[in-house]
Amino acid sequence: MSASPARSTVRSSARTSAAPTRDLSRAGAARERALRIVAPARARARRAPFVVVVVSILSAGLVGLVVMSTALQDQAFELARLQTQAQSLEVQQQQLEYEADRLGNPASLAAAAAALGMVPNATPVFLKPDTGEIIGVPTPAGTQP
Repeated sequence: MSASPARSTVRSSARTSAAPTRDLSRAGAARERALRIVAPARARARRAPFVVVVVSILSAGLVGLVVMSTALQDQAFELARLQTQAQSLEVQQQQLEYEADRLGNPASLAAAAAALGMVPNATPVFLKPDTGEIIGVPTPAGTQP
């Protein structure tokens, strides 16, 4: 009888230690199954379109910057050319205004008229626009007394 209780103690302790190992192996298998759901090949395949999109956006941005920079430089050259043209036209306008003032003064007009054979009228005649009245006696300039 003494041998039998010792064996039963060993067997009962073996049963208790075997039961937790089975539970641990089941938990480990569940963890492995959970980790196997996500495949590493799919993760890499999903990165490729993202990389392509990012690279294409960066490339489009760089091309846009180059095009915009070129357009701005072209406009800057056009602006400089137009400013130079505006300055030369302003100088030409000032010269023409000076020439018009010089030719439009009374002494220049009298000299130009005399060169064309015109004579000054000593008896001018005036008109009143509101009534149409003539003030003075009209006489030709060549028949002056």
